[in-house]
Amino acid sequence: MDETKEETLTLAYRVKLDVTRIKSDMLGMLCDFFQREHHAQLDFLDSIVAQEGRLVLKGKSQAGEGEFKQRVRYRAANDYKRARKAAKALKKQLKLPYLHAELCDAAEVQEPRKAISFDLWVHIEGLSRDCQLYLPARKHRALNRALDYPSASLCKSAQVMRRKGKWYAIVYVRCALPEPCEVKEWYGNDVGVRASVTRSDGYQGPDLHPILKAQKKRTAERQRQGMPHDFGRQTPQRQALAREARLLVSVALATGRGIALEDPKRLPRYKQWAARYFAKRVALLASLVGVQVTLIAPPYTSITCSKCGSVETFRYRSCFRCHRCGYTANADFNASCNIRARACHYGGSHKSPKSLLPGGGEVIGDSVLDSGRKSQATMLVELAAVCPGSLSSL
Repeated sequence: MDETKEETLTLAYRVKLDVTRIKSDMLGMLCDFFQREHHAQLDFLDSIVAQEGRLVLKGKSQAGEGEFKQRVRYRAANDYKRARKAAKALKKQLKLPYLHAELCDAAEVQEPRKAISFDLWVHIEGLSRDCQLYLPARKHRALNRALDYPSASLCKSAQVMRRKGKWYAIVYVRCALPEPCEVKEWYGNDVGVRASVTRSDGYQGPDLHPILKAQKKRTAERQRQGMPHDFGRQTPQRQALAREARLLVSVALATGRGIALEDPKRLPRYKQWAARYFAKRVALLASLVGVQVTLIAPPYTSITCSKCGSVETFRYRSCFRCHRCGYTANADFNASCNIRARACHYGGSHKSPKSLLPGGGEVIGDSVLDSGRKSQATMLVELAAVCPGSLSSL
């Protein structure tokens, strides 16, 4: 009997640690030791390759070696293998992957046995068994949301790092990806410059211009006061797109439809960033709940009439008008209807985030623009007339 291997996805989340000054000093010493040992192991492995001509891991386990040093050796060996493989693929000289941040990989996550104020504990075994550090932390909303997914479990391994004088733990959640459901109807989505997302059922997301204006004002105020740029903070634009991605996946799951998106790599540069980030969020969330996602070739979706398929149209900002049939609509809504029509015609196969992001999956719709010597207008008329009944029902 053939057993299919279950596909899993590992998510990483950063939680803040509540540490005292003494524990902070001890963590700093452990991270410094971890970094020095990591660099020494990388130099040692590089010298072995220079002598032997190949990577030979000698003395994987040593008598009396603690768990902390074993984690250092394991991390250094994996980093060296990845760096050597990447350098060989790119045909470049090997550059040793030294750690440039205060990081400790020898941590373990433990959940408290009793109901107390902290719901996570990070355990670090130091250089000796007498040196045991237990660091408390609290789960935040994003981590709790990930643990609520079906067959999601918290991994025991964790990392501890310091950023801007504060200590954080990077914890991992492993989720089993369910099998996607077969769908016949799709939601077409167009990511615009002004409106965040426009859906083929008429829904339109919030306007991004006030959000970007407030973000620029905040950045200018911080620069005027001499404050450093807050690179770690999620921007309001990212937050708005993440909310729209969660809403889209929840609606698609409730209605049993698939999600059709434009390929971010083939969009104009001024739209690439928002479309790429939105596609990443949608593909990640959809894979966790079993919703199908497919990529559509974006050419001519904005200038094609979704009613008659004509390209003799007029578009100015958000206004769209067809000269042939007189159809008028919002330009982003018209584009989302064209995306939905292409998805209904070509269908879609489920793509995991590993193959889809960023734009790594198959892109459907190219055969229409590459077939023989037909004019583009004729081909687009044939494309948009594939499912007129489904478009008129919107």
